[in-house]
Amino acid sequence: MQLDCRELMFLKSSTLAALRFFEAASRLSSFKRAALELCVTQGAVSQQIKHLEEALGCKLFFRLPRQITLTEEGQRFALIVQRVLAELEEEAKAIAAASTAEIRLRAGPSFALRWLVPRLGHFYARHPKIQLFVNAAYGYVDPARRDFDLAIEMSRSKWPGLRSEALMDEYLTPVCSPSYLQRHPLRRPNDLSTCTLLHDADAWVSADKDAEWHFWLKATGTSDVDSTQGQFFTLANLSLEAAVAHQGVAMGRASLIKELLQARQLVAPFKHRVKSPAPYRLVYPKELAQRAAMQAVIQWLKDEAGTSSE
Repeated sequence: MQLDCRELMFLKSSTLAALRFFEAASRLSSFKRAALELCVTQGAVSQQIKHLEEALGCKLFFRLPRQITLTEEGQRFALIVQRVLAELEEEAKAIAAASTAEIRLRAGPSFALRWLVPRLGHFYARHPKIQLFVNAAYGYVDPARRDFDLAIEMSRSKWPGLRSEALMDEYLTPVCSPSYLQRHPLRRPNDLSTCTLLHDADAWVSADKDAEWHFWLKATGTSDVDSTQGQFFTLANLSLEAAVAHQGVAMGRASLIKELLQARQLVAPFKHRVKSPAPYRLVYPKELAQRAAMQAVIQWLKDEAGTSSE
């Protein structure tokens, strides 16, 4: 169906703007009180109403000495305008509330400390009205006891009842302190047989305590190194700190070691960079998926993950 050009002309911005003036004047039965509420002059209200009447082709008010009253057309139009503007106001409040909501963001302690926290300034610069409550939680997501809105998990599996989507891949490479490397020259992976291996013994759900070292050694064809020997920790960050303290060679995750390598606290003796079998995933309840604040946090995390992998 084609619209008449005159119908389209009514919906231009100047006419739509006049609706707020009409709503106030019809509700207060006064141009003067409408002007005070809208912080404009009485003449401005009168002009806007005149413009609206010209666009509609009918009178909306009877102008009487010291008072105004709605015409029959004005009464019908006022009911519609007041209802529509009230609905718009309520929806705007709902959208604004969603965009300022607190999001409980869960991540493992090592990832939160070395990857997430340094980037939070970027988030608040982009979304100053969204409050993140960061929970650096030990252990893994329990769907039955959810204490988060959004979680970042390094995992090979998905979670029943929760939505899961890829965030970024992780890459593994051995790292040690420059001092340790001087005392233990590492020219090829087999040379690790004389070193103390430092492990995150809880790398991902149901992982063996030497899972990362075992996976890297197998991927690089290294057969003369016992992946089960060394020191074991419950956090990747603890194994990295042990490496900084010259205690051995840790299995470094690319997302956690960038700054340590740049500061020369750690070095990577080999060029072998192996993709971890457990990527980082975003996990969240399906019913929260469409919240504006949730979508803002998810998009920011994806943007940061893309930047960090470049």
